[in-house]
Amino acid sequence: MPFTRELRELESVSPTHPFLSVYLDVGHNEASSEAMRVFVRSRLRQAQGEAPSARDRTLLETDGRHVLAYLEDVIHARVERRSLGLALFACARQKFFQAVGSPMSFDNTLVVSDRPFLEPLRAEENAQRVLACLVDSRSARILEIGAGTVRAQAEIQSSPRVHHQGGWSHMRFQRHVDDQIEHHQREVAVALTHLSDRDPRVPVVLGGPEPVISAFRAHLPDRIAQRVVIGLPVALKGQERDIVERILEGFVQGEEERHERELERQIEEALSPVRGARGTDEVLHAANTHAVRRLFVAAQYEARGWRCGSCGALGTNVPLACPFCRGTVGTMDVRPELISKVLASGGEVSALPVQRHLQHGVVALLRHPMHAARHAF
Repeated sequence: MPFTRELRELESVSPTHPFLSVYLDVGHNEASSEAMRVFVRSRLRQAQGEAPSARDRTLLETDGRHVLAYLEDVIHARVERRSLGLALFACARQKFFQAVGSPMSFDNTLVVSDRPFLEPLRAEENAQRVLACLVDSRSARILEIGAGTVRAQAEIQSSPRVHHQGGWSHMRFQRHVDDQIEHHQREVAVALTHLSDRDPRVPVVLGGPEPVISAFRAHLPDRIAQRVVIGLPVALKGQERDIVERILEGFVQGEEERHERELERQIEEALSPVRGARGTDEVLHAANTHAVRRLFVAAQYEARGWRCGSCGALGTNVPLACPFCRGTVGTMDVRPELISKVLASGGEVSALPVQRHLQHGVVALLRHPMHAARHAF
């Protein structure tokens, strides 16, 4: 598993201020890329404004340029982009820069300190475990793959006898072999259930010949089947290192597919009149009340509107003064301001898939139903 070595290296860095640490949920679409840019730029401006000296501010500007340049390389696939999480560490005083990818996403975080901020990385290292069940018709291995470790949890063998007679005797023997295989799979399922129930949070990966995996799933209790993130065609006689690498690649792929399915479910919910807001006016009303759980933005979405310089409220029809606080308003592009406001309130931002040809261009899944009247501001 990743970053055991990187953690040790980062822990050995000498304390120096300012040291910039950035954790990002690396999306694979335009809206999430834009959300990352908005988050990093806005937090960098805040950190530079709070710098205790002009020298620290200059150093943070240098670190910020390095972070933003690497982020653009990630967004435009100029560096390998297989990770769901990205951690960036920069210190211009030490001429230090390091990027660490994770198969699990991070919450977007930016910290300025005198040393690397490592708690999210440590939490991921401790949390990243996969229970891999490798099964065929005669044998099975159950492995716990953790941070840089592979621990065997169970090994089960079953060897049907070879029989050379034909006719009815052969048919009876074949039924006997089928019964043995089914008994073997039930035995493996019991072992996997016991191990998985010890910590239900650990995802399960199945590996083996596809027909065996398909038959084996039928023996799993529903609660265990729900923990299976992916089934992989794996040759059990291969090298353990190759098998583990294949499992980890499959796990990341399975997590990405699960994430996409969850986004599709959330889009359907966002399109409902109770838990969703559709179109610029409704979505801005929800953002102004901090009700947006996840914002979905189409790639071609553009709109003009206003922003209050005092309370930060957003709207479309430009008023003489902010209807909330009577503050001064200015015109702006809605898209970046809306994304920034949603992120600042703890919401998330995703791209509206291209196959979703929605006239609204922007929809939002809400934290709670909006009972108040929705209107343009």
